[in-house]
Amino acid sequence: MAGLTTSIGTLGIMVSRKKGSPPFSDREFLKQLCLSARRLELQAYVFCADSYELSDSLKRDRFKSIKGYAVQDHEWIEGFFPVPELIFDRCLSGNAREAQHAAAVVQEAEQTQRILWSRRLPGKWRVYERLKQCPHLSAALPLTLRYTGPASLRNALHRFQGDVFMKPSAGSHGSHTLYIHQEGAHAVLKGRTRDNVPFRHRTHAASLPGWISQFTGHRSFVMQPFLQLTSADGRPFDIRVLVQKNGQGRWCLTGSALREGSCEGLTSNLHGGGRAAQVLPGLISRFGSAASAGIMDTIHHLSELIPPDLEEGFGRLGELGIDFGVDAKGTVWLLEVNSKPGRRVFTQTGDTGAAEQSVMNPLRYARYLLLRQLRRVNP
Repeated sequence: MAGLTTSIGTLGIMVSRKKGSPPFSDREFLKQLCLSARRLELQAYVFCADSYELSDSLKRDRFKSIKGYAVQDHEWIEGFFPVPELIFDRCLSGNAREAQHAAAVVQEAEQTQRILWSRRLPGKWRVYERLKQCPHLSAALPLTLRYTGPASLRNALHRFQGDVFMKPSAGSHGSHTLYIHQEGAHAVLKGRTRDNVPFRHRTHAASLPGWISQFTGHRSFVMQPFLQLTSADGRPFDIRVLVQKNGQGRWCLTGSALREGSCEGLTSNLHGGGRAAQVLPGLISRFGSAASAGIMDTIHHLSELIPPDLEEGFGRLGELGIDFGVDAKGTVWLLEVNSKPGRRVFTQTGDTGAAEQSVMNPLRYARYLLLRQLRRVNP
């Protein structure tokens, strides 16, 4: 067993299994977490969700260790580690079986003495239903409908004047998204496959319901109007805001970045080939100084309202990536909220302060939770 001398507590970072060595993605970020944890007297390691053995009614004895990966001399080492006192769920599974296992790990942790760093947000539809109940947030939300088959698609095409944007309720990174433009007897389809490969297709309107049914498969999708959120040169762009809990358990705005996609793309996600830039210069080049100041004020105000509202609806959260779009009139739209955000944008923009805080804040919050559990700080 690889030894971990625990001072305050053990942090286990749960991830999805991927090909490679070690078998997970985001290795640089996870390495930074493991190394930085020591500065806060935490012992951190990474484990794949399917390495966590679930107890059952016939086996009540807890297992003594779990296979995982820690950092030693800046290199990954494999070993067996104590079952973590606090679980940081970073699973981004594209595999139904692994997703179910990860959900079961989270459920078991909630029923035992394990601490969950944060709860998960449910799908986009439930998040939308929650946010639209807040008068201060509902005005910024694009009308969202659930896709339930051909009748719902016809309704969306009618309500959105033939331009519909579809995305999976549990999707991320801009993959498996679709823009439908129907005009008369024909429809143009533009989007990305589940593997995030761009495509363009033209079909007869009569064939559209069958094509969409095949595209969506068994996944749950939502439909929205197709908002024109592009620069003058046709590049889609949005603004990612990262909000996190700090060492006192309070929400703070860690940083923001403008993400810009390609002219041929639908979204500006970095995984789909987008690039990141500083927000204010990017807005000023598009809207001018005065309008940009107003846009930023709106974004910051919404970013303060969203976390407590979602926590009230879904339980304690630790960090959120909030995506905003800005149309040609300067209207701010709340596009998406992600409870497992990336942070590569800060490396691309050169914002070293935000990049460092994006790593340290989750650890500070983990320390706060462990100390609270030990009754060393007030609840």
